[in-house]
Amino acid sequence: MTNAHLAEGLFKLAESQPPGEERLALLRAAYAVWDHPRELAGVRRLPDTIPLEALATVTLLHRARGEDALAAVVARLAGPRRAGGAATRSGFLSAAQVGEILAASTLDPRHLRGAAHFHTRASDGVGTLEAMARACQRRGAEWAMVADHTRGLACVNGLDAEGVAIQRRAVAQWNRRHDDTWLVQGLEVEILADGSLDLPRSARHEVAVIAAVHTGLEESRDQTSRLLRALEEPGVWALAHPRGRLFARRGGVRANWEVVFAAAAAAGVLLEINGFPRRQDLDAPLVKVALAAGCDFLLASDAHHPRHLAYDEWALAIAAQAGLPADRIVNFAPRHRLAEWGIGGAG
Repeated sequence: MTNAHLAEGLFKLAESQPPGEERLALLRAAYAVWDHPRELAGVRRLPDTIPLEALATVTLLHRARGEDALAAVVARLAGPRRAGGAATRSGFLSAAQVGEILAASTLDPRHLRGAAHFHTRASDGVGTLEAMARACQRRGAEWAMVADHTRGLACVNGLDAEGVAIQRRAVAQWNRRHDDTWLVQGLEVEILADGSLDLPRSARHEVAVIAAVHTGLEESRDQTSRLLRALEEPGVWALAHPRGRLFARRGGVRANWEVVFAAAAAAGVLLEINGFPRRQDLDAPLVKVALAAGCDFLLASDAHHPRHLAYDEWALAIAAQAGLPADRIVNFAPRHRLAEWGIGGAG
């Protein structure tokens, strides 16, 4: 029985409880198991991150011998409410699964040359540009791409024109002082409801535009046309977390993905595999569809803190799960080849 099975049992138990301390303790336990880097099957001591209030329940589930036995224990312990959130947790990798996939893969995290799509406190990150760049440097990145939000996503207080210019000067200053890690300015630009972008065309030629949808993510309408319009916009370099899904919260937008991926390939727009553990977007089945359509890919940690930079390993595990070759992933490209992927000034 895997951590994923054990965590799912805990999520179901949490959903079966009314709001309150017991529900919160079970949720915290579920996430502690889901995020644990090693499979817990066979271990005697459970992680200290599991709340004490839920430890007895976790121990009972942990002792179950197989999925059927686990389901029986969950059914016996369930509260009065109906558990119904499993669909929004389907298709995600636990931390332990990420480690196992990478251990068996020819895609090696140590061979990644680029760290992409991280945020600073200029939008919704917690670190300065300098702190994030130094963290990328310590991880051995030859190049690193900041991608703070633009103003179109109002809730994160993104960059306006002045903020973009200030950050551009800071990026140039870093690059004058450092030879080992080249910093690239990207922007996570909002795709508006009609598919247009919130960044003027005149401002796009100096940055790597990573277009993303953050609104209308739970609407039932098909949003293929919105994404196709965005892909037609001049200067788009990559499409970020295309589905917009979030673990245990939402499944993301509905679209004809074969059509969207074909359009991205024709336009030369990269598709992002976002490794933030609660996003994991694209997932492996859609990566396979996009690969068949002729797309190339960007692995993104979507880091909002220096320690989040390790989340590019989640993206790499998804790529490995989908059978994606390294030569279709920009992060494996050395700095001197970035121009081939549409990034100038890094020779």
